[in-house]
Amino acid sequence: MHDDADVIRKLLDRYTELWIQHEMQEWGQLFTEDCDFITHRGVWWRSREDNVRGHEDVPESVLAQKKNYSQTIVDIQPLAPGVVLIHTEWIWPDHVLPGATAGEDRRGLITAVLVQRSGRWLIRAAHNTRLNGLDDFAIQ
Repeated sequence: MHDDADVIRKLLDRYTELWIQHEMQEWGQLFTEDCDFITHRGVWWRSREDNVRGHEDVPESVLAQKKNYSQTIVDIQPLAPGVVLIHTEWIWPDHVLPGATAGEDRRGLITAVLVQRSGRWLIRAAHNTRLNGLDDFAIQ
């Protein structure tokens, strides 16, 4: 698993690099064609094509901020031969939503299942969860 862990770490480094560069077509090649991706808002894309198309549709003001994004692998767990579970933590400081006047420091977790297909590790499923900001409410 040690060699696989190194390959998986490189895959996730590439994932983050392509995400920041907004090279979504190449980023999509890190996923299986039949992948599932659930966004931090609960949108569920059920193919590589939908995943890429959904992630390409980003306002220009957000694209310029991607340079602030980073992601760290928290855990890699083998589940079966050719199947691993990974958890990453992402941080996006000073993220300004379109129309907002101030930025906010965002962070979250990604849980993903990677599979080996034709000798190559690919992301089969990923679920992105915001850790802050979406459940803010005032307790009366």
